[in-house]
Amino acid sequence: MSMIVHHRRKLAYTLGSKADTRQFIPFSKNTNTDRGRKVFIDAALAPLFAHAFQSDEASALQMTSKIEQLGALGGNVTANQNTGTPFEYMENIGKLAIYYQIHQGSEDNQTPTGVYITGVQRASEEGKDQAGLYQSFEGRSSEVHTRIAEREQGFIKSHTNAIEAADMLQTLAGDDGWGMPNSFNFFYIPAAIENEMGLWMTPDSRAMRPAVVAKELASVLSETQKHRSNGKPIKWQIEGDTVKLLQLAVEHLPNLLDKHHFMLMDPVADTAQIVNALERRGAKTEGDFTDNRRALAAAKVSSERSSSNSGLKKALANAGADSNTALSNYNTSTGSIKSSFIEYVKNLTGTLAW
Repeated sequence: MSMIVHHRRKLAYTLGSKADTRQFIPFSKNTNTDRGRKVFIDAALAPLFAHAFQSDEASALQMTSKIEQLGALGGNVTANQNTGTPFEYMENIGKLAIYYQIHQGSEDNQTPTGVYITGVQRASEEGKDQAGLYQSFEGRSSEVHTRIAEREQGFIKSHTNAIEAADMLQTLAGDDGWGMPNSFNFFYIPAAIENEMGLWMTPDSRAMRPAVVAKELASVLSETQKHRSNGKPIKWQIEGDTVKLLQLAVEHLPNLLDKHHFMLMDPVADTAQIVNALERRGAKTEGDFTDNRRALAAAKVSSERSSSNSGLKKALANAGADSNTALSNYNTSTGSIKSSFIEYVKNLTGTLAW
């Protein structure tokens, strides 16, 4: 059993205990009624939901509706059944993987009966292809076991499988003017790895796999630097969230990288750190780092998650303060929580889809 699974199962048994410091509030007004189980959610997940809903406004209402239905049939357990043993479930809802527990109140634990959403991560399919260096030659892709990139064009790309990634990149690589597709190298990143590097991660579900893949990328760059026979630097294109993998690889890179040229396209990462580290090693870099909407959006969500939106942070803290006691008594208390998690998320996104 992995440490992640062990940790999540342990959390299932501490829900509502003094050791549990999470702050749970009602998910929505629709789940804060006497119809079915009530649905609560960790208040700290608000920025993650805001980022998900803002990036896919069309399905925000649909995802909200399906999450509300967990109160009726979460974990394939109907609302009129009891669950004597706490256990964590996972449901793919839209593009999100929702982690939740069904809790049954007891004399020892007065936390109200209900569904408790404890984590969220972007859902993706685990492909069979391994992360590593590949090449596309005359339109056919294959893995490069030497870890040496010999082509003039290179890409660092995330996708559900390597073949589809190669097909997408072939359009960017173009042809030689005679109808033959240009050959290129690409470092393939499974989609699940990219998702684990994004804002979708919660602290208790953070895995080591991105770090392992980052070391593999560093190894490819190092071996190419040492043994590449082509005297012209390989020009790597890397886009969006996958730039974070390059950021993780920085500490494992060799001192000299003058056989590499990096184009950072719409990066979502600490570009200053990456560019400085690469240029100190002799690599060329290019990219528009000043007008970067995705990076600014990610930074905004990250900042709001920590401290910049003090009003929201205070509201969430007040709503969830002493949550184990507050939630136990909120049905009979005159000071019950009047708002909901979704209301806070709406304030974060400012989206018109609502």
